[in-house]
Amino acid sequence: MKNATLSQKAPSVAGKPAGSSPVSQFAAIDLGSNSFHLAIAQFDGHTLRVIGRLKEKVQLAAGLDQNHKLSDEAIQRGLNCLQLFAERIRDIDRSYVTVVGTYTLRKAINAATFVKQAESILGHTIDILPGREEARLIYDGVSHNHPDLKKALVIDIGGGSTEIILGEQFKPEIMDSLSLGCVTSKKFFPDGNITEDNFNEAAMNAAIEVSEVKKFYDKIHWEHCLGASGSIESVYKVLFDLNLAQGFITFDHLKILKQKLIDIGDFNKVQFSGLTESRKSTFTSGVAILYGLFDTLNIDKMHIADASLREGILLELVEELKGNDIRHQTVHSLMHRFNVDQEHAFQVKQSAQLIFEQTADLWGIYDPIYKNYLDWACDLHEVGLSISFSKLRMHSAYIVQYGDMPGFSQQTKDSLAAIIANQKKKLYPEQLDNKYDPQPALLAIVRILRLAILFNVKRDNHNIHELHFIPEGQQGLVIQIPERWASEHLLVIAELNREAGYLSDHQKSLTIEIV
Repeated sequence: MKNATLSQKAPSVAGKPAGSSPVSQFAAIDLGSNSFHLAIAQFDGHTLRVIGRLKEKVQLAAGLDQNHKLSDEAIQRGLNCLQLFAERIRDIDRSYVTVVGTYTLRKAINAATFVKQAESILGHTIDILPGREEARLIYDGVSHNHPDLKKALVIDIGGGSTEIILGEQFKPEIMDSLSLGCVTSKKFFPDGNITEDNFNEAAMNAAIEVSEVKKFYDKIHWEHCLGASGSIESVYKVLFDLNLAQGFITFDHLKILKQKLIDIGDFNKVQFSGLTESRKSTFTSGVAILYGLFDTLNIDKMHIADASLREGILLELVEELKGNDIRHQTVHSLMHRFNVDQEHAFQVKQSAQLIFEQTADLWGIYDPIYKNYLDWACDLHEVGLSISFSKLRMHSAYIVQYGDMPGFSQQTKDSLAAIIANQKKKLYPEQLDNKYDPQPALLAIVRILRLAILFNVKRDNHNIHELHFIPEGQQGLVIQIPERWASEHLLVIAELNREAGYLSDHQKSLTIEIV
């Protein structure tokens, strides 16, 4: 268990106890497919306490057309909401704020249009989470609020996707993100009509979506089931107010609710005392999804979790404050899993760090994220050797781009994969275009990585501290090499001259001076 614990209640004491640790505020913003959420928490060095929440119904997923293009109206709804959020987080330290996008921003072909404007409003970058990364963070939030859990199944029904996680205590073991949401499933209820056929079709769709992974999540694998989303919480509140549910949801409860909704017959007429106005339009589709999941996964009862994605993000922010960046752990895990030559990776990294220190200022990359990109690329550039030496760089890039990498946003994975894909031989700068990070910065990282790999071509332990790396603007680099060193490393000199040719094809110069 992590040292930080999560409390949902704000502290009741008015004053600050003598000798207490300084209190920091953290913020997590979740740009969901149905609603946008903001959670504010305080951390006193030991306990993370949620002290405020904001939620706005945006229904971003409703703005996706059949070509996965986000409508201007949906974009504007989202931006209007973020104007409110921006005011609330204005005084919070930038490094203590995380903003994430989920299903709709993963799917939208014009997501960058929204993201650019949203980042301008918030003054913060937006990380678009891969589905399984979203699932991991959801489980992190739930498990730390339910520390006595043993084997557990956690389900989160969102506006565009449903995350299912099987874990034990604080460790997620199996994770999936299904294209199944309470906003996108409204299509099974044309004109808001609730009929038995419509309901059954929506429930069957949920059953089909989960059937491919059913064997991993069947009842035999877990002891407790928890529902972690607003959709599931709203179902429980309605059941509770109907004097049906007392602490958990059962399949019999959902059968009763199904019939009540069919009797009502219309989205616009759905009225329950425990149902908020903002949930009415997605309530029926959420019930249908839950019905299909209960039926297919043989769920006998589901308890309600009082934490989810936002809490998982907040906990991770605290860990980063303490210097525990999960991304470094992920990289080391991948190296071990794919039997990467760690000694060679370390030698390449040492060379890269020396070059970085001498070039970063003039090339405009003296920033922690670019240093991280370089370190991770050095560590993972040979991860594809487990597949084949032939087309190594393509195999390595593919593993990084499409593999599960806890802690990494999709934008970060895309940039890192593009860097690794250009690690040697012919250069493809166009692969660095249209990434979240600026192309000149990524290209500078690529150039350093290529040189670091080149200097270690013989896979022997030598140093390059005698060499000097002198940038000539953004386009050129001069490497000054002592004559004695050059005479002892003729293969490296030959590779450097070949590298100069690859760079010249793209109006970049590499000059070798033997001094």
